[in-house]
Amino acid sequence: MSRASVASLLVTTTVAATATVAGPARALPAGYGKGPGYCSQYGDYASSYSYKGVYACAGVESYGPTPFDSDKEESFQCVELSARFLWAIYGIWAGPGTGVQDGADLVSVVHHRYPRIRVGYPAPHSVPVAGDVISLGPGGAVDRSFGHTAIVISDDQRHGHFRILGQNFPPGRAGEQLVHIDLRGRHNGRVRLGGTWTAASYLELRRPPRRRRGR
Repeated sequence: MSRASVASLLVTTTVAATATVAGPARALPAGYGKGPGYCSQYGDYASSYSYKGVYACAGVESYGPTPFDSDKEESFQCVELSARFLWAIYGIWAGPGTGVQDGADLVSVVHHRYPRIRVGYPAPHSVPVAGDVISLGPGGAVDRSFGHTAIVISDDQRHGHFRILGQNFPPGRAGEQLVHIDLRGRHNGRVRLGGTWTAASYLELRRPPRRRRGR
């Protein structure tokens, strides 16, 4: 895995009513980035992996920068997918220019700039839900310098499992991974990915469902 690519965040009215969309986002319609044809516009093609109509691109190579990533001819890195998902689904701008440097810092930078977006950390009773966006690393099961970011696409709150979808993981390809949280509280702040405990945090973009009484 090479660099996790440069991206940036700007929250629109869904998060902060006074926020304004900066730079390239002004030219993009709401929901842009969905559909299997998106990747081919920039020199790649859609993989078989998607969530909410947002497709992971099959490889990292591109014609050049994309609206959501400015890593030259390898602009389909992990941040590109998380940034594109944030824009297409939530209207949150995560394109080049506002400070996210890699997959590992995406969550912290977004929260720092927009404190109303809550951050969750893996622990008992703290499992991300489908539709959240996660940062992993750096180090552990992901790149030691740049980490990784991905979309949470399913969750099992009872057993502490969730599945993520990302680009450039495995290196050079899109993929899904099953991730585990230690519900005994022995590895708080970390998740088990590929057998390795890895630092993690996630944007709480959706609330977990309420448990019914008696369950």
